[in-house]
Amino acid sequence: MLGRDNLTAKDIRDARFSRPLIGRRGYDESEVDAFLARVEKQLSGPVRSIQPVRSWKELRQLRIPTAPPGQRGYRIAQVDRMLEEIGVALDGMLGASSEEVAKAKFTYSLLTGQGYDSSFIDELLPMLAAELRRRGR
Repeated sequence: MLGRDNLTAKDIRDARFSRPLIGRRGYDESEVDAFLARVEKQLSGPVRSIQPVRSWKELRQLRIPTAPPGQRGYRIAQVDRMLEEIGVALDGMLGASSEEVAKAKFTYSLLTGQGYDSSFIDELLPMLAAELRRRGR
């Protein structure tokens, strides 16, 4: 029945596709990723209200939730490294570009209930990329 299946936001987030064979046509990976991100966001329910972040200080003060029980979160060290690069760029120094932030991918922690909440990070990064883009970075 329409709208009555068991597809979850996690199923969308974990979806992986193989590349087409050499000489075969395929879909643009970034377009597929963007589409899946929109579907995941809709399936995951109401959007959080994350305050705009405009400086490294504000980014450091942001409380990033950990993965909920039963879900694997993004590896903390990987996310922290990217956030450091973003913070440096927000403060006008050489750091991550908006393009690098938009393309950032993280691996999941090995166990459930560990790492940063991936849906929070997936919502935060586009906001930070937009802020860097606004600054011409």
